[in-house]
Amino acid sequence: MEVVTVVHIKLNRIGSASRAGGGFGGSFGKRIELLAEVADDEPDTVREFVIKNAEENGEAPGSLDELKYAQGYGHASRQIFNIQGRNVQYSEPYAECEVYAALKSEGRYFRLEEIVVGK
Repeated sequence: MEVVTVVHIKLNRIGSASRAGGGFGGSFGKRIELLAEVADDEPDTVREFVIKNAEENGEAPGSLDELKYAQGYGHASRQIFNIQGRNVQYSEPYAECEVYAALKSEGRYFRLEEIVVGK
C-alpha cells in the first residue's frame, strides 16, 4: 500500500477550444471523466494533465495554450480550468478537477481525509 495523489477530472466540452468562433446550439464533442494518479496537487501539474488528456480525446494540439486556472469553490481540493472562445462565452468551465490524497492498494484507490479535532 502507498499514499498517492489522485485527480478526478471532468472535461466538459472537448472540442470547444479547437473551433474558431463557436456558435449557438452546437455540440462540442464528448464529455469525459478521468481518474488518475498525478505527481502532486499543484495547479500547474493538474493543468498539464488536463491538456494532455483533452488532446488525447480530440482537442487540437496547442488549442489549450490559454487554459487558465480559476480557484475552485466549495472544497479546497477543487480546481477549475477554463478557456473561452473568441466570439462565444461558455457558462460551464472547460475542466473541473478534484485532487486528493488516496491510499493505493492492488490497483484500487481509497480516499484519505484529514480528521481535525478542536484547537
